[in-house]
Amino acid sequence: MNMGKSWIYIAMATIIILMMFLLTIFFIEINSIIALGNRVENSLIGAGWAGFGELDLERLSERIEGIDDAATREIYLDKVRAERIVREYIRENLKLDEDYIPKEDSYITNKSNPVIIDEIRVFNPDELPVAASNGTLITRTTIQITAQIPMDIKGVGFLYAKKTVFVDIDSFI
Repeated sequence: MNMGKSWIYIAMATIIILMMFLLTIFFIEINSIIALGNRVENSLIGAGWAGFGELDLERLSERIEGIDDAATREIYLDKVRAERIVREYIRENLKLDEDYIPKEDSYITNKSNPVIIDEIRVFNPDELPVAASNGTLITRTTIQITAQIPMDIKGVGFLYAKKTVFVDIDSFI
């Protein structure tokens, strides 16, 4: 009779140890996913900052008031040039090739699938206020970047993780 109970205890202990092991792997994987997401987000924000260098000088020359007052400090960006620069910096920051596939020295672990850039939008003052594609209210000169990052997740497999960042004029003034 005691032998039967011993096997039950051993089986339960084995199951508990196995569950703890799997939970540990799960938490390590979640931690690496969050770290990768934060790193990608910072790279996208850096690319957005680079886009703010592409001023629409013609539109800015029409402005009468300066940038000292918070209500009038809006700037205008050249949308075409800003988007081109943002794409260029995304490729540089994430270390992607011409097809947006991560290079060997990229910190993105999935090297066989491309990063997908869903959207790069430049919002200038004459278009504001406006709701971005995800519903966020835009009230300042802003560059919105939405990208999907390829990831391999243990136990789940391959999937794309979507990241959206907003870089606005308040980042600089």
